[in-house]
Amino acid sequence: MRQFIGIVIFVPLAVIIGIFAVENRAPLALEIWPLPGFHEMWASVWILGLLAIGLILGMSVGWLAGIGWRRRARRAERLNRTLERQIAERDAAPITVVANTPAAGALPAPAGRAARTALLED
Repeated sequence: MRQFIGIVIFVPLAVIIGIFAVENRAPLALEIWPLPGFHEMWASVWILGLLAIGLILGMSVGWLAGIGWRRRARRAERLNRTLERQIAERDAAPITVVANTPAAGALPAPAGRAARTALLED
């Protein structure tokens, strides 16, 4: 599906850019500040070249802005793997039950049948 959408968008866009480049073949001379003199090229080359430079600069700014989020995601992924490993180790460990050992703070068991009956009547 993703490839189909890419083709549906890319093919018409390529056709439009091709037509634009063929139709704008008039020479255009520009003086670019750091470079000496005038530079003459087709108008379509200037426009598409400047568009490409702007696209690259914009994507670079977006990539730099996302550095913090990517770092945070890597930390969260590392923590997630650690916690999943701990859970797997805990689930794989054998459960040991100690018999006849009262828990700390537990009441002693009632002695004999009379004590059980007395507890039920109360």
